[in-house]
Amino acid sequence: MLNGSLTSMVKQAPLAAKFMAWVLVGLMLTGCPRTPGPDPLPEPATGPFLPRLMQGWTLEAVSYEGNMPNPFDSTTMAHFKGDADSVTGFFNFETINDTDVANYHIDFLATFLLGATPIHYLNSGTGIYDFDSLSQVLWFYDYPDTLEFHVDLDAETLQLWHSFAPIRDDSTGLDVVAKLNVRLIR
Repeated sequence: MLNGSLTSMVKQAPLAAKFMAWVLVGLMLTGCPRTPGPDPLPEPATGPFLPRLMQGWTLEAVSYEGNMPNPFDSTTMAHFKGDADSVTGFFNFETINDTDVANYHIDFLATFLLGATPIHYLNSGTGIYDFDSLSQVLWFYDYPDTLEFHVDLDAETLQLWHSFAPIRDDSTGLDVVAKLNVRLIR
């Protein structure tokens, strides 16, 4: 009987060891700190939009998305989407002689296709601007350049805008229209 009970204990030991291993793994997973998610968006600002513009904004991030001719199969389109690298820029607003003037600089690298050389986007200028509060659209006129940004979030310390802009791909010689999502902070 003693021999049978010893055999039974040996057969159960691996099961007990497996159970303990799973318990330890479970404790380790629940004990690890969670990866923080993105910061929650601030509350939308109240009051007029244009006075907030006058405080100046720094370009913090750009994401892009669009379609372009597929360089491997000209009968199809290739979808691209990503976050820009080496992002720098600003938007400054002021009134000069009763004219609303914007000075802007947008500079980043975009990689449309995996393994492709990043494309440099640079656009800067000084020109008049206008804001349509009904459609939440901000226009910059710097002849011959005209930029149009849709205001997606207007907060005291954060602006989220999007635009559709041509980006010149020097490797193909094509202008590719991309949706640009810009994040501005102050």
